[in-house]
Amino acid sequence: MINSGSVIPSHAIASGIMSFVHKALDTMGLDGVSHLDDILYSVVIIVVALFVALIVRRVTIFVLRKILSMRRSQLARQMVDLKIGTKCTHIITPLVVMSFIPWAFKTDHAVHTVMMRVLVVWLYIAFAIGINSLISLIWLRFDDRENEKKHPLRGLLISAHGVVWVVVAVSAVAEIMGKSPGALLTGMAAMSAALLLIFKDSILGFVSGILLSQNDMIRVGDWIIVPGTQANGSVEDVTLTVVKVRNWDNTLVMLPPYTLISGSFQNYRGMYEIGRRLIEVNFIVDIASIKSIDSAFIDGIQKIYPCLQAFIDKSLKEGQIFDGGTAPVNGSVETNTGLFRAYLCNYLLGHPCISRQEYLIVRFLPPVAEGAPLQIWCYADGDATSWVKYEAVRSHIVEHVISVAQDFGVVIYNTPDRNTFEIRDTPKTDQSSQYSAHE
Repeated sequence: MINSGSVIPSHAIASGIMSFVHKALDTMGLDGVSHLDDILYSVVIIVVALFVALIVRRVTIFVLRKILSMRRSQLARQMVDLKIGTKCTHIITPLVVMSFIPWAFKTDHAVHTVMMRVLVVWLYIAFAIGINSLISLIWLRFDDRENEKKHPLRGLLISAHGVVWVVVAVSAVAEIMGKSPGALLTGMAAMSAALLLIFKDSILGFVSGILLSQNDMIRVGDWIIVPGTQANGSVEDVTLTVVKVRNWDNTLVMLPPYTLISGSFQNYRGMYEIGRRLIEVNFIVDIASIKSIDSAFIDGIQKIYPCLQAFIDKSLKEGQIFDGGTAPVNGSVETNTGLFRAYLCNYLLGHPCISRQEYLIVRFLPPVAEGAPLQIWCYADGDATSWVKYEAVRSHIVEHVISVAQDFGVVIYNTPDRNTFEIRDTPKTDQSSQYSAHE
């Protein structure tokens, strides 16, 4: 129990408060209860200390908010959003209470030592909250103003917060035990193997986050596909332990960061940065429809498609031509498919959504069992790289190719009999006549 002769200090303020406590107890008829005056005195001092700390903290927060509201800057708005003033002023309460403790207990008493240790631990925790809020503000400022490439830095933020809390935890334990933090760190070094096993995912995530950021492998907003997983969508967040990917069906896939480092993944960022997206379409042409053509066929096609006139005139004058360059018009006037290829090149070069800065090829691949594959290889340009418009452009090309193929006498294969089947009745054979003929 607290002893007034050895615990309560003997200065004038303590004497005045003890006199007030004795009068209050005497009024209530409790003056004879042992050590009750000492306990009540300590409670009064601590309650007064907490009340003063509350008033000081409230006033400080009010002043900070007024100052920030007058600034009207992005920094001030971010400080208000992160509640920097509220978090940083947590340190005021333990400091004010610590200043009142010498009024409640003698400095050489064990109770004073215990109370001061508890308040120091409280101070460490309040200090960590304030430091972490400032680190969050610095990270937010850098992410908004300097991180134009959207590197995944949230993992580094979480790591910084973790380091602060580790330091606080070690310091608090050392304060409670009355030992040096260095001695605790020496003991923890012997447990490094166990710590590495416990924090394996966090360590791997931290290292992976650094590698992903340093090599610019992934950014928030990138569209990635990770083989062997269901991840096929946009990266929403990259933290110390997880990469959050939102698929096109709005489902979320969570991946450990080291999955991207240890394996391979596909990132479509380059496609969007360049602004061109590949369109690759194959059509199976019935080989029986590939035929040589004469001047009458050429004249008829030229009347239907005047855009081929320049190609036909040059081909008839100079013979077989093969234009070089990235986006040439190639074909021939010897077969219907040759003219068809030349027309498709002209059509794609005149298409407003097809790039002329990338390869544009219309070619035949080696024949397969179904026929001769005719491949269109080109790139959608500009805003046509977006999913909806890209699919619209791609579908428009497919529809156009199928619709004009018949003008060139080209048959697009789609299974025998065009998916129609005819069941024919087979006449029954007279078994008796077969037997007689056999005999």
